[in-house]
Amino acid sequence: MPLTAENLYNTYRASLLKYLIGMLPGGRQDALEILHETYIRLLQHEDLERIQQNPRAYIFTIATNLVTDWLRRRHSRRQDLHDSFDELEFPCDEMTPIRALNWEQSLAQLKQALMGLPELTRQIFLLSRFDELTYPEIARELNISTRTVERHMSSAFHALQQSLEDFL
Repeated sequence: MPLTAENLYNTYRASLLKYLIGMLPGGRQDALEILHETYIRLLQHEDLERIQQNPRAYIFTIATNLVTDWLRRRHSRRQDLHDSFDELEFPCDEMTPIRALNWEQSLAQLKQALMGLPELTRQIFLLSRFDELTYPEIARELNISTRTVERHMSSAFHALQQSLEDFL
């Protein structure tokens, strides 16, 4: 039987799912998500023949790396520490003309600060904050190192913080 992504996935699906359920705090739902992503990664590999010696180790390594990325992303966003915000419990204060003016000024200042960033730094910042990509995902997309992404994000935060100092 030829070694294909489908064959690998079907052969190791059940054991991989059990393995993932044990690793993830969210249980089966999160494990199914990682399992699906593992299959997608397998499909992206053109030459599976080179892993014929130990395909089980290969597919489990892919899954383990995805879990590590998933947990890191979850921890960095601290999703489990966020409380839901119900507007009925916390009604918004009425927007006064002064508050509206301050809001408009701070948005204009933020836009100006973003436009003042170097192109690559701005692109990395936008991918991180608006497209919600992780640093490794940004690094892969832009063909740069994760450390370079971290440096550009630090630079962006510093520049934006200085620019908005009067509004914070």
